[in-house]
Amino acid sequence: MTIEQGEPMSFDDLKSKWLAHDHGIPLDINAELLLREVRRNHRALELQLWQRDFGEVVAAALITAVFATLAVSLHEWSLLLCAAGSLVVGCFFVVDRWRQRLRRSSFGDSLISTIEASLLEVEHQIWLLRNILWWYLLPLVPGIVTFLATTSWQASGEGLAQQVIIVVVGFICAAAFWSVYRINQREVKVTLEPRRIELEELRSRLDSSDRCS
Repeated sequence: MTIEQGEPMSFDDLKSKWLAHDHGIPLDINAELLLREVRRNHRALELQLWQRDFGEVVAAALITAVFATLAVSLHEWSLLLCAAGSLVVGCFFVVDRWRQRLRRSSFGDSLISTIEASLLEVEHQIWLLRNILWWYLLPLVPGIVTFLATTSWQASGEGLAQQVIIVVVGFICAAAFWSVYRINQREVKVTLEPRRIELEELRSRLDSSDRCS
């Protein structure tokens, strides 16, 4: 099968043609066009991830600064744990992005190398989102729990209303954490898993084509 030059084909268009192809016949793929499409998708994914990570790091830095300032000004040292948790999350993003950049530097510019690099990035994002409870949410829990517990103890003599407010705040935090977790698991199922399957199919088709040629 030959993909003729002309109007650019999307990744889904290419996949549809591969799936409709008689797999007993060697594939004749325009490697230059295919490489351009794979690179375009890879760059779009990298840009999206870079924007996300940059926003998360900036947010973590701001939250850390706010909690640290409040801890000092209000003499509420439990807020330092909240600041520390935000700092840990921000540092994780920076270190993880740096490590992924080092790993990507080992790949070449060939078609199969670009596919492998894209597949590696997608698999890593799947791992991150599936484990978001441990590296993103859990570091924030000690500070929030300590702050709520300290506030509850300090307000123990101020009546039931204060305690109810603290409990409500705790439930809101728990609901927010659960929502973040579920949203990210849905992202894995709806977006990243199908993308990984597409890349694996593409790699398999190319391997089959190379063996038959």
